[in-house]
Amino acid sequence: MSDCRLAKSARRTAIGCGLLLVVAAAAGHAADCGMAQAFKQPDGNAKTGLTPVWSDREAKALFFIEALNVNTDGTRRSYSVDDFWGEEKALNNLCNAMSDACAGLGKDGLRSRRLLTQKAFAAGWPAALLAQTKISPAIIPFKGGKPCPPVDGFLVSATALHKPNVADVCDIGNYADALVTPALVLPKNPAKNTLSEFAKRHAKVGDLAVALVPGSSAPVFAVVGDTGPASELGEGSVALNGKLLGKSAPPANYQEVRGKGAFKGKAWTVPQAMVLIFPASGDSANPYLTPERIDTAAKKLFEDWGGVARLNACAADYRR
Repeated sequence: MSDCRLAKSARRTAIGCGLLLVVAAAAGHAADCGMAQAFKQPDGNAKTGLTPVWSDREAKALFFIEALNVNTDGTRRSYSVDDFWGEEKALNNLCNAMSDACAGLGKDGLRSRRLLTQKAFAAGWPAALLAQTKISPAIIPFKGGKPCPPVDGFLVSATALHKPNVADVCDIGNYADALVTPALVLPKNPAKNTLSEFAKRHAKVGDLAVALVPGSSAPVFAVVGDTGPASELGEGSVALNGKLLGKSAPPANYQEVRGKGAFKGKAWTVPQAMVLIFPASGDSANPYLTPERIDTAAKKLFEDWGGVARLNACAADYRR
């Protein structure tokens, strides 16, 4: 249930040479995309505020091209009360686990929020102080009216994808680990009784997916592991983005995830990715939580659909 609002500075950057490679690849084979625009997803981070999403004739796949921000939920070191800003080992800023994401707060306001949260934690999360922190139980699961006890010094963070019949919401082993599981985030339903355009087409948490950066011939297989804001699109787990970017070691902290300070130029945001989702492909009885199961199942679906050749053909059509 990710509401991570990591900055999208690389959003909608030009594909450049990568696009030329995609177009050239599409021109060099006879693959037919066979997809057309199905809807435009509201996306506050897109220049036009909307991102086109295509569907194939059989409605078995959905396709879009988008930058991928970073989802850290489900990992054992996502959020820390002590390392509030993720300057040491935490992979996220604790504001991103709050219902307001600390929006509109200046320097003094941010400092006050940090101190308030640390005071509430030290006091055992009394109800009045906890409410003022605005920590979201959709991101940090609550038990007995309080955030789950820390694990190895980090708060437990949940993902919408989890093992079935979860007995203990505080057991972090139930969730999709962002450091291990290549996963995508889809927009939530915009209202209680209103389905998102993805949900209307039966795309949901647990479904299989594929992502590919322009110019690459190495697809990364993934699962839809979480939901995010209804008006945003384009977020992948640390594991997914790392594979797409060719990174071999996990990020040190949130500063590296963002590419700030000593990590300038090393951010984990993917500037552009071609994303293919296979609606209704999930396994509710035994969810796809491990890379091994995801790779086997998604690879077969992708190859049966048409593989890299067809995906490149769609990318060429999509950008015309």
